[in-house]
Amino acid sequence: MQLSAALRRRVLLALAGTGLLVAVGLVLSQFIPTLVFTIFLYYASRPIYRRLAALPFPDSIREHALPYRRQVHAAATIFFFLLPFIALLGYTLVLLVPELQTFFGSGGLGAAYLSSLQDLEPGSLPAPLAALGADDLLTMGPGELIALLRNPTVQSWLGRVSSTLVDSVSVLATILLHGFIMLAGTYYLLTDGPRLVGWFLDTFDGSGVLGEYASSVDDELSSILFGNILNALVTGIIGIFVFSLYNVFAPGSVQVPFAPLVGALTGIGSLIPVVGMKVVYLPVAGILAVSAIAAGEPSALAYVAVFLVVTLVVVDTIPDFLVRPYVSGNRTHVGLLMFAYILGPIAFGFYGIFLGPILLVLIAQFFRVIVPYVITGEAETSDATADQTSLTEFGSSES
Repeated sequence: MQLSAALRRRVLLALAGTGLLVAVGLVLSQFIPTLVFTIFLYYASRPIYRRLAALPFPDSIREHALPYRRQVHAAATIFFFLLPFIALLGYTLVLLVPELQTFFGSGGLGAAYLSSLQDLEPGSLPAPLAALGADDLLTMGPGELIALLRNPTVQSWLGRVSSTLVDSVSVLATILLHGFIMLAGTYYLLTDGPRLVGWFLDTFDGSGVLGEYASSVDDELSSILFGNILNALVTGIIGIFVFSLYNVFAPGSVQVPFAPLVGALTGIGSLIPVVGMKVVYLPVAGILAVSAIAAGEPSALAYVAVFLVVTLVVVDTIPDFLVRPYVSGNRTHVGLLMFAYILGPIAFGFYGIFLGPILLVLIAQFFRVIVPYVITGEAETSDATADQTSLTEFGSSES
């Protein structure tokens, strides 16, 4: 009877723990895009964090800084790397959104909100207000001011303006909240993530198979998220600025149409195996050449040649040369990875370009590591884990 009561208590505690996990999962499910971007920022910044961790502290602050070295390195990584990167990415989106709006037309991305912002422009004032100057408003009596505010045209305009301001504040607050969650999440993943994984493996991984699985997933995600996707983002940002700068000097007949949009597409094209971004800028160069000939300006072909050379060197070669050396994973099939990049955004939305590869890696490494253990009951460890700094090893060296 005593054993039965103890078993019941264990079952009840297990059910309570399951309920807590379900509750946490429901809360986190409301922030899936933010969590996915947090994982990307973690893998994008971790190499910088590790390089900073390898640097010695100056003798003058060594005694006081050593107990907080993980926190100092994480804060420095976020301040000197992540914040400038996010600011640059945000400014790039500011350039890209109007191009998307123009490309997709009046019903395009954010059309309702963008058009509502026009109510805040001085030229959009209703006729009763436009006819008045600032001095007239200051000299108006209470009765005149009330009559003006009761004008249906003015009331309608004030209603749209107030709604736009409320929406803008709401959008800004949401962006700041999710930005704080991403930065805070990245900070704690850098400082405490390895120790949390180490505790989990020490507690639940008696066979060693979970450690092998975690190490394989970590290696591939580091390769894909820091290597391939970061390369695509950097390439896209460079492409946007290069093509926009080219349009400043090029004559109208050979200017790149929708330059920021084409620049972003070059970054996406870099994810395509073998051909990469050439599927974007080579057809664009062909269109520019045809446009120059059709306009009767054969001399403008020199600008097309400059476009090709600059794109090949600055957009295609330099980012690939700087970022690709960090790409070391070779377990995930290139074709499957390409479909993950394509199907992820279709299935999950804009954040699917990160979530698709993450799910692919989790599934692929599950079948590579876990399934053989389930079938045979034997855990096999690979030599790959000995050649890299695993999560648990990195955590113990920092503790």
